Amino acid sequence: MRIMTETLTKLLALFGGGAAVVLAVVGAAYWLFKLFSEKWLTARFNERLEDYKHKQQRELEELRFKINSLMDRTAKLYQREFDVLPEVWSKLVMAHGHVQSVASALQQYPDLDRMIPEHLSEFLDKSPLDNWEKEKIKSEPKKTDYYTRAINHHNAWVARNTYVDFYQYFRKNSIFIREELKSKFDALSELTHGALVEHELWLQDRANFNIWETRRRFVKEGGDLLKALEQEVQKRLWDSQSDSLAGANS
Repeated sequence: MRIMTETLTKLLALFGGGAAVVLAVVGAAYWLFKLFSEKWLTARFNERLEDYKHKQQRELEELRFKINSLMDRTAKLYQREFDVLPEVWSKLVMAHGHVQSVASALQQYPDLDRMIPEHLSEFLDKSPLDNWEKEKIKSEPKKTDYYTRAINHHNAWVARNTYVDFYQYFRKNSIFIREELKSKFDALSELTHGALVEHELWLQDRANFNIWETRRRFVKEGGDLLKALEQEVQKRLWDSQSDSLAGANS
């Protein structure tokens, strides 16, 4: 360090004051360069930082939009499922009850042949049969046999319409039902329809139709399947409600 100082002193003495001026200019230039460089770097850094913040904000807004859209769609699906399940369950219960009524092996019919005319007229007035069928019964020698056939066909027709009402609603709205539940609705629907078809075939040809495999399964297993499905539907409805409340609170 001492040697460098002596060398610098000798150079200044050799070149005189001009060297001092040069050194001053060089020092000032270096200082200006350093000053403007720092400002340029700071400006570039701030520019890059603002650009980064802008991109981050835009990505956050896009993510927020996607999340809100997803939550809105999920809430709507939960609500639709919450509306569909009770209705499809209600229609299935009605269809199952009507088919169970007609498919049961134990059927009871009143003895119309023993009724006096006044009693017969009063009974037929309350019957769901058409008026022409009621008049036909009054003129039939075997009133009970005719009434039995007529009321069986009528009840089968009612059961068929009730089942179709359920099935059409179920097929139209099954996209809103979870697959594990949908498969159980399908299984009970198929069993119910099979029992109904067997009963209708028997009504058309009692002498030659004696296949009752599906009807026996329906009578034996249908009630248990319906009860198990009821528990699943109830559980899903309460789960949907809890999920909806959780989504709303979040």
